[in-house]
Amino acid sequence: MAIAITTPTGNVGQQVTERLLANGADLILLVRDAEKLSDAVRQQAKVFSGSIDDSAFVIEATKGAEALFWVSPNSFNSADVSAWYEKLARSAANAVKTNNIVRVVNLSSVGAHLETGLGVISSLRTVEQQLDAVASNIIHLRPDYFMENYFHQLEPLQTQSSVFLPLAGEQRFRQIATGDIAQVAADLLLDSSWQGRSIMGLQGSANISFDEAAAILSKLLGKTITHKQISYEQFNDVMLSQGASLDVAAQYTQMWRGLSSPDFKPAQPSSSKTMPTTFAEFACNSLIPLLR
Repeated sequence: MAIAITTPTGNVGQQVTERLLANGADLILLVRDAEKLSDAVRQQAKVFSGSIDDSAFVIEATKGAEALFWVSPNSFNSADVSAWYEKLARSAANAVKTNNIVRVVNLSSVGAHLETGLGVISSLRTVEQQLDAVASNIIHLRPDYFMENYFHQLEPLQTQSSVFLPLAGEQRFRQIATGDIAQVAADLLLDSSWQGRSIMGLQGSANISFDEAAAILSKLLGKTITHKQISYEQFNDVMLSQGASLDVAAQYTQMWRGLSSPDFKPAQPSSSKTMPTTFAEFACNSLIPLLR
């Protein structure tokens, strides 16, 4: 059974790839830059180099695939974020329809039930809808806030002992480790028994605030770590300074506005799973080694 994987060098995709190879799966990897794959992975999988917004490329690469793990990567310099995700959605849907791919696991996000108001997350709804139109068997994974988002805070953690986000310290998420997401995805891709269309919510082991996360980091690092809320305008300016396009910066800023709104409530998924990794475990195993 061939399984096609997009973004096999990404946060989740790389771990899905490793888990599937460890189980002896026959993999087809769609990657923009094959040099980012390890030699061992390239030797064990069939690799196609190209961009997954190219529908013809995806159709050709996924021929013979029985299952597909689809991740919609962001494009940091896209002039039109919605158009970018619509293009990805068409590319995925065309491949599933043309090649009669039996099962699809699509990585989406908490909040993807909303058509507007959540920036890039709302665009993921388009991907879900287009895949639902062609896939008979599909599960959309909607994980909560990634613990790995703290990797973007390495510099301020090291130099200012702070985390800077446009979210209040008391804001709570059921933060989740990407390794847990990858395990769920890999298990679903290896399981040929499930059928139908559904949404699976993925949540971390605890509903923690950013202030509580900072307290955990403080204890583990032996120094005070502070969560500092910045304005949406400051966040937008930071995105632009890092090379984001105007629309990318605007869409991510809108995402944070939407997620921090008291009116935001995640949809009730078809099913949900609570993942085992705690924030302290993630910090000890993945984050703190990068700070020392």
